[in-house]
Amino acid sequence: MTRRLTDVVSDDIVRELERAVLTADHTVDHAAMRMDPVDAFARLQRRPLPQRAPRGGEWWRALLGLAPWFLGAGAVIAGLLYVSQYGMKVKGRVVQQGSAAIGYLVSAKDSMERFDIERAHEDLQRARDAFDGAGRELDVLGPAFTGFLSRVPGFSSVRIGQDLLHAGRLLSDAGVALSDALNGVTNTGGLLDERGTGRTTFGEVFLPLQEGLKRAQDDIEQAQHLIDGIDAAQVPDEQREQFISLKERLPALRALVDRGVAATVFLSDFTGTAQPQRYLVLFSNSSELRPTGGFPGSYGILTFENGKVKSFRADDVYNPDGQIKDLIVPPLQLQHITPSWGMRDAGWWADWPTSARKTMSYWERGGGAAVDGVLSIKPDVLAGILKITGPISMPAYDLVLNSENVLSTLQLEVESKKTAQPKQVIVDLAPLILDRLARAPAAQWGRLLVLFKEALDARDIMMYFENDNLERFVTDEGWDGAVKEASGDYLMINVSNVKGAKSDAVTDTSAKLESWLEDGAMVHRLTINRRHNGGSSAYGFYNKPNHSWVRILVPKGSVLRGITGNEQPSYRPLVNYATERTAIRDDDLTKLEASYRAGIGGATIFDESGKTGFGFWMSVDPGEIGAVQLEYVVPAKYIASDYRLLVQRQPGLDVTDLEVTIQNSNGVSVTTSEPPMTTWPDSWRLHTKLERDLELSAKIDR
Repeated sequence: MTRRLTDVVSDDIVRELERAVLTADHTVDHAAMRMDPVDAFARLQRRPLPQRAPRGGEWWRALLGLAPWFLGAGAVIAGLLYVSQYGMKVKGRVVQQGSAAIGYLVSAKDSMERFDIERAHEDLQRARDAFDGAGRELDVLGPAFTGFLSRVPGFSSVRIGQDLLHAGRLLSDAGVALSDALNGVTNTGGLLDERGTGRTTFGEVFLPLQEGLKRAQDDIEQAQHLIDGIDAAQVPDEQREQFISLKERLPALRALVDRGVAATVFLSDFTGTAQPQRYLVLFSNSSELRPTGGFPGSYGILTFENGKVKSFRADDVYNPDGQIKDLIVPPLQLQHITPSWGMRDAGWWADWPTSARKTMSYWERGGGAAVDGVLSIKPDVLAGILKITGPISMPAYDLVLNSENVLSTLQLEVESKKTAQPKQVIVDLAPLILDRLARAPAAQWGRLLVLFKEALDARDIMMYFENDNLERFVTDEGWDGAVKEASGDYLMINVSNVKGAKSDAVTDTSAKLESWLEDGAMVHRLTINRRHNGGSSAYGFYNKPNHSWVRILVPKGSVLRGITGNEQPSYRPLVNYATERTAIRDDDLTKLEASYRAGIGGATIFDESGKTGFGFWMSVDPGEIGAVQLEYVVPAKYIASDYRLLVQRQPGLDVTDLEVTIQNSNGVSVTTSEPPMTTWPDSWRLHTKLERDLELSAKIDR
């Protein structure tokens, strides 16, 4: 049977090379033969030469003795030349397949960030297959021989190929570890079953997840070290760009796994593994907008212990508020609809942590036991859950709730006031939803996790914790709902529905921000349009006028130059607090309102969360369109040639069309921008939906 050249190289030639080199003086150095071939060869080079020159026929015998060495050396040289060329090809293919595998891993990273577990599994399997293919390229030479060649000067291509292969196998193992970890996540539902003591615990779900992520973390760290040690200049030209891309993508993959490890620690603490945790859960109805999302007509108390739900109960927010006996002065804008302040209206700040802390304090004032944090959940999340898990029947109410009708049906049931406790339907629905989640099959949990992640990113779910580590995690993830700091320009449109029923559900909001430079400062003309689509709805609460207190938060020190279209109502408080001796004033609210000062056109200027605010009333009747326009100046210290504008979205408020315009007056031009702006004859424009915060950067030449 004929032998392949690679077999000859990896077996016969290596042995011949060892024999010829190590027996140059006709004596086998057994110690040298046990050494690595390169070290043995170096040792032989240091040995002294024979002192006596051969005589007569001894020359011929010496030459004949060296003949096998010459033949072996010639074969070795020919083999090494082949292997060198083969090594260059292998290195290129390893880079190519390794780059493809990294591409699959990055795709899996994106899928995992969206909790798209099925797609992540597919990408991880493709990555493993690609790395296995790269491994077979080098394995054809045999591990021992490739290890020998990697140390021979001039054969770095084989060494680089080996390093890439090792890195690829590490990354492949990381992918397998991530895949195994994801399998455990689909058992999450068992943690929510408060009735079954023998069901899933935190350890059964998150500890394997943590172990898998830690293994992936170690693998990726080692792989990155290997790849960082490879000089891109030594990679073949046709694969160099792929290699550089591979190298640049690894930090993002490593960051994801690092975040995953941190998330498992967060989940452990959040679910009360170390000690029980109690959370106040607000069901914030964005059909009736408030500064941090919506009016919390109902709430729940959720308790975790030993990594799973211990108890959950829901209630009407007016029940604990009814236990507050003190007359507490409410915000000025609410004094014409309520005589006293309570938990239902405590979230009056645009900054969620501030509002959450105030809500906790009023919960305790109403007799509630201390809680460890506050969660806010928008009703749209409930609709999303039912879309995945299917309808829920409530025979006692003769209702079948699905993703399409759940919001309007619940609101109708509450507003109809059929019983003395109209919100009892929500109280009864809450444990049914929890039970549905607890029993959701693994296939549904992948989609549910995607839903929850998207809700957190959109601030449809927000969290606040008294525990510093938990709060730091949600802050790092951007789930804290705080008013953001910005080194450049900033804008938030914040709407509070005040006696406007549930009309925000049928009111569309759009905005236009026209901007131009004046003496280094930026002048903005902001137009807010609200279209009320109610008036003929079957649900009466959608047919009421929309009355809102609107706050515009801008960089501190900005100046309002004009406002038109706003209402200037003459609302009267229900109580004369100046003469009411029992009235109690809240210190934080007093501080906010102490900054109020009269502005042009009936607007109110104030300070909040490190920003300057412009406040005004806006009213829209059913079937009508309301528009308010403001013009204000942002100081030059916030404006640079590298212009930055952060438009922060109010939770619950969807701006269906936001137009940002930078005018080219006074020789101004926008050379580049992200997101890209469209060039017009007189300006640069960007149209977008404000479903997430907008971060606009533009290079402005003056």
